[in-house]
Amino acid sequence: MNATQLKNRIETLAAGTQVVELVDLTGTQDHWQALIVSPAFEGKTMIQQHRMVFELLKDEVASNEVHALTLRTFTPAQFEKGPRK
Repeated sequence: MNATQLKNRIETLAAGTQVVELVDLTGTQDHWQALIVSPAFEGKTMIQQHRMVFELLKDEVASNEVHALTLRTFTPAQFEKGPRK
């Protein structure tokens, strides 16, 4: 799965979802790091937020097309305050 495909898939989570940063960690397009901002994350724990993203990609993860995915997820309000490093 290339960066554009991954970004487009994640952004289907909800209206207003943005992939702010997407990094191919190994150059093999199967180990990714993503910073995602979405209003869909409002009122959800971090684990619930991550599960929402992984649910979108369950087939790709099951087939190993996406072998690893590191997530940093934020609501728009949290992101405006500045994501923690």
